[in-house]
Amino acid sequence: MRIVVVLSCVLVASVAGFVLGDETGKSHRPLRVVPAASKRPLPGGAQLVVDTAKGNDANEGTQAEPLRNVQVAINKATPGTTIVLRGGVYFERLTLASRGSAEKPITLRSWPGESAVIDGGWSEFSQSPTSAWQPVTNSASGEFRSTKSYPNVRDVIGAFGDSMIGLNSYFHRSDLQATNELIDYADWEQSKTTDIKPLWCGPGLWYDAATGHIHCRLSHTQVKGLDNYVGETDPRKLPLIVAPFRSVPLMIDGAAHVRVQDLTIRGAGYDAVILDRAEHIEFDNVTVWCGSYGIRARATGHLKLHRCGLYGSCPPWLFRTDTSKRAYPGRPNRDITRLNTHATLVVDNGREFEVFAHPCNDNWEISFCDFTDSHDGPYLGGVSMKFHHNLIDGTQDDGVYLSPMYPRHLFMRDGAEIHIYQNLFRGCLTALAFGGSEDTRDRVFIYRNMFDLRPEVLTGRPSVRDRELRVSHGKLMGDHGSPPWSAMTIYHNTVLAKEQARDASMAALGAVRSGLPRRTFNNLFVHLERLPGFVPPTLDQPVEADGNLYWAPGTTEAAASALFQRYRQSKDYTAQKEKSPNGVSDRSLVADPRFTMSDLNAAAFDFRLSRESPAVNSGVSLPADWPDPLRELDQDAPDRGAIPFDAAPLEVGRQARQTHARLNP
Repeated sequence: MRIVVVLSCVLVASVAGFVLGDETGKSHRPLRVVPAASKRPLPGGAQLVVDTAKGNDANEGTQAEPLRNVQVAINKATPGTTIVLRGGVYFERLTLASRGSAEKPITLRSWPGESAVIDGGWSEFSQSPTSAWQPVTNSASGEFRSTKSYPNVRDVIGAFGDSMIGLNSYFHRSDLQATNELIDYADWEQSKTTDIKPLWCGPGLWYDAATGHIHCRLSHTQVKGLDNYVGETDPRKLPLIVAPFRSVPLMIDGAAHVRVQDLTIRGAGYDAVILDRAEHIEFDNVTVWCGSYGIRARATGHLKLHRCGLYGSCPPWLFRTDTSKRAYPGRPNRDITRLNTHATLVVDNGREFEVFAHPCNDNWEISFCDFTDSHDGPYLGGVSMKFHHNLIDGTQDDGVYLSPMYPRHLFMRDGAEIHIYQNLFRGCLTALAFGGSEDTRDRVFIYRNMFDLRPEVLTGRPSVRDRELRVSHGKLMGDHGSPPWSAMTIYHNTVLAKEQARDASMAALGAVRSGLPRRTFNNLFVHLERLPGFVPPTLDQPVEADGNLYWAPGTTEAAASALFQRYRQSKDYTAQKEKSPNGVSDRSLVADPRFTMSDLNAAAFDFRLSRESPAVNSGVSLPADWPDPLRELDQDAPDRGAIPFDAAPLEVGRQARQTHARLNP
């Protein structure tokens, strides 16, 4: 999906994702549509060919005599081998622990012009659904049960096979069978000490651990204002992807110098891909349909993700509260459905009780990828990380989670740098989030990003007392009440906020701790509601800020001139100017940025600056050692915001620079 930030405001199916097959399936319009099969040429050198339809594992693995199973090819591979999969679905759960070399990497990929799918699920639910299910009599309308029993799998996770939209994994059969779609209590006066009535949250599965049977119900949703499910309700009439909880379609375990190219990975349980103490791993043009998680990386160094799609399983009829943890100890609440994608990328690292020495995820580059349709987006807890030209879209909670997952300062005593630049954030509750219990000495650089916080996020399900949808429009930054706000340098970003913010800088000057400086320069902070007050940093905080532009439609000249007046007349301002003469908002201003399209609520919107914009040639000169990929294009004095005047539109996502498609967010 090539995303050009010449933006309009309605997300359409043709760019919303990547699904194989007909976009008008029996379930629902797909949210993401898989790109055409890659025609990447085959390299020279040793090859093992695999064909699920015509292969035989007794063969040599040539084009004329292919193998049948991918794992057999992996076990035969030596440094320099390319494992080539002919088009088709491979129902396997792969482990790759082989070690190539820099000169002779091991490659796992599709045949040119064909699409190979690694599916960790059970084949019968997608290949022969007619015989995989049977109706449940004397039960809820539309409930089916698997024909076979699948004992000892803990739980199941699934998706529609035609659209790849996720199915809910219900914790309780009473919720799978419910007809009520609104929050309700038997006695509202006892709402703090009792749980809600059974709740239907949309098509889903429930695993009966006592019998091993999987129950399925695909009944419609009917909440006013939602993109409801109105598709096929009989699971015998359409393919489903159903996998056990511990299904990991691809495990890269201690491997080195491995390349994965042009594949689709689906049928995930808790994790779709696990990287465990792997080295020099590259994913290029890989589609990952996430389970509860997409990629889980543990102590993996030198990782590249390029042109990949990590697509979550949160359907458009699911609210943030439906997937939130409710069953806390001491509370009377049960979890409803929590196995929909929590995060598309998560990090984990070694601890003292482990025998392996490699402690950190380090040297990562994630570029031109999509992270969508999940509770949280990617967790960027790595050392020496570059995250750029990516799309983060449709997260119920955090867009990017920036807190460390381990005490990296024990290993990186001078701190670790994370660079987040030239990305598009949209449809996030909190674009940049912090939390966790461990302290950090990170240095985070955030520059040339677009933060479009206008789209609605479904935060709370309506109740029988209040039937209005509870929606939010995201905020730029926030925390979970924990200490690790990193040292941050935030410059040349464009932020549009629909929801009323607490301060004009959208928290970019707040939550600063001693020894962890905050530097905020040349950003555009555009509020669609009224312009909040300017909340300056206190004198004891290590904050420098200048060259920022603030605006809200309808701001009067008097309000504009008054925004900084109180601060600039204060004793703190005078003292701050002596302390940091180049960072006291002297050159910050309130003005209409005059984008190419002036209607901030328009169906189409262009984040670039017009020739008449007061942001052109009016920014503050920044230190030469602050990285800026557009510095040479920003002629004369720096322009404020993410895109300099007359520069090309920002392109993000996995098909950027390849097609002429447009995102219509």
